[in-house]
Amino acid sequence: MCLLGVALALCAGYFSPRLVGTGDALWYHNELADAVTQFRAGVFPVFVGQSDYAFNGAVYPIRAAPYFQYLAGALDLVTGHRLGFFALQHLTVFVSVISGALSAYLSLVWIAPRRRWHAFAFAAMYVACPGVIGLFYSQDLYMSGMTIPWVPVAMAAAIRTFDDGRLAPRAVLAASLSLLWWAHSPIALWATLIASMTQVVRHAHIGYDRPDAIRSVCAAGIFCILAAYPVASVFLLRSPGEPIVPYLMDRSLLLHWVKASFPASLLPIDPALEGLFHLQLGFGLWACFLAAVAAWALGRRQASVGTMLAAVVFMLVLVFPVPGITKGLWLSFPETVVGMTLYWPMQRFYVLIAGCVVVAAQRTLADLDLRRSAMSACGVVLALAVLWSAAEARKIVSIALSQSGSVADSALLTLPENVAIQQHTYGLFPKMPSYFSDGVVDARLESHLLDRHSGVVITSDYDSALRPGSMRPFTETVDANPGILDLGPPIRVEPDRLYFLTFAFSRAHTIGILQMRGPNFRREYSLPESGEAGSFGSDPPSERSIALWTSLASPQEINLRFIPGGAGDRPATYGPFADFKMAAIDTAKLPIEVTGLIPYAATVRSPADAMLETPRMYVPGYAATVNGKEVPATRSREGLVQIPVPSGLSRVVLRYPGPPALSAAFWISLAGWILGAMGVLVVSTRREA
Repeated sequence: MCLLGVALALCAGYFSPRLVGTGDALWYHNELADAVTQFRAGVFPVFVGQSDYAFNGAVYPIRAAPYFQYLAGALDLVTGHRLGFFALQHLTVFVSVISGALSAYLSLVWIAPRRRWHAFAFAAMYVACPGVIGLFYSQDLYMSGMTIPWVPVAMAAAIRTFDDGRLAPRAVLAASLSLLWWAHSPIALWATLIASMTQVVRHAHIGYDRPDAIRSVCAAGIFCILAAYPVASVFLLRSPGEPIVPYLMDRSLLLHWVKASFPASLLPIDPALEGLFHLQLGFGLWACFLAAVAAWALGRRQASVGTMLAAVVFMLVLVFPVPGITKGLWLSFPETVVGMTLYWPMQRFYVLIAGCVVVAAQRTLADLDLRRSAMSACGVVLALAVLWSAAEARKIVSIALSQSGSVADSALLTLPENVAIQQHTYGLFPKMPSYFSDGVVDARLESHLLDRHSGVVITSDYDSALRPGSMRPFTETVDANPGILDLGPPIRVEPDRLYFLTFAFSRAHTIGILQMRGPNFRREYSLPESGEAGSFGSDPPSERSIALWTSLASPQEINLRFIPGGAGDRPATYGPFADFKMAAIDTAKLPIEVTGLIPYAATVRSPADAMLETPRMYVPGYAATVNGKEVPATRSREGLVQIPVPSGLSRVVLRYPGPPALSAAFWISLAGWILGAMGVLVVSTRREA
């Protein structure tokens, strides 16, 4: 109960269904919303994005780290589909932090049953560690945060294998590592390397015979079954011969951030600093680590503890700028390892360091035969360390509590007309389309007809689908905030209607932010380009039109304003700002009328044999039909799924069943988890009997 209280206090910043954090938290919200929307529509398993929240066929994180979205889907199921997406997102935090505290405690009791209050102290320090709870609060790292319950289990199981030669500890190690691969592959990669190192040391120290080897092979088999899906899922994102990580890491930038994090990572947390510098071990766990090192050196020198402490030292060297060592290590690692770790290794390592420290400290205490006075002194020191950790964690929690976003404002971000397909949504793809816009776009207008030979966009008569209208100038007034230019008149959007708002900018290189605000409307676009070269913007190659609509039953009145961003620019610099035209679209007259997203379905009116380029990014496994007949789904020059269509009227459906190996891996893993849970239940029942 004490530990539950600690965990609930750490979750205080998430006791509200509103946006907590920045753009990354919103991106995670959108990816969660996409998966849950598909689950509610009967799609299972979910392999790619399909809804308004990820209509580009996003595969990140659902294919690289599916735990977060599947956990949200399970929570949505048990709560009867009554919670909103922000509430579900925050519920994943509650589950991770609370189960992380309890799993750490139970794991520590498992390796040292007589040290329960010590286990409580270490478990409390583990979840309160700035490098652990800060994954959510300081960095919005939901995937990384999903590993919190399983890191201490894996490290404790690795230690336990030294003391218990049966299959059970190795099976727990295999299962916990599998869950880490489901939750976050970079952290799982390093955790697996640490666990493998412990097993090599165990075999070298204890030796092994044939029964022991059989048990190790069985544990490896358990891991292969339970982790089959997340591992196979990433490999199957690429066609044969393509690299697993589709980009090269700038290792000098990684080393820059390692150097920049020092010495802030050794000082008390300063809430005014950038959140990356909040990721640290904290004085409480530093004291535990140093005490464990001293006790190990002066005591029995258990091989298990020594291996775990060596792993901690190795990881600390990777996150601290140790002259002549850190740089050499990072330059020597394979590209895939560095690419998975990314530029900020502290995001990956501190949760592992914290897990290793508490496990090593608990196992060290189990071997110490201390007098009552020494035990009392140890208890006082641990209590002070817990209080210090709690005080540091409170600084991080206060950051979320001080954020001013309301529940009502956050609810607007869930409306389709306000959902921006962010750059993160293209993670794990080699590139983004040239017309990607980092702002709200309408999925119904993101398809194109391409010439079958040249791949260029076929000119189609979109004007015939637009209601007549003419360009007129905006009225301009300087806002009460003198740095903002208000644009009039307000624009009215009717329900069940789709509009094009077209701009003719007075200046070709307009620099700043174009904002759109209404009672239930929130958008903004960067100028001169809101994304890639063909995105909405003011530069010559840019798109000049924005799609407007409302999913609500009442009309919406939208106000526009412009915030200049150029050096020395003022609102008067951009007068006159632009002419505009607001035109309703008759979607039935569009060359491509998208009628559904789950799955993608469209009615195509093509002037010639062509390729229909959909808004889905290409990965192997798409299946398409045109007028009921199967056709190949291939990759366009922009990296999107394209489908051959004949001239005239066609009805197209695009689904993603995935490669057969992907489905097989998913169902093998799921069956393994179900059978494993049933086996644990049977064994537990027999023991109780």
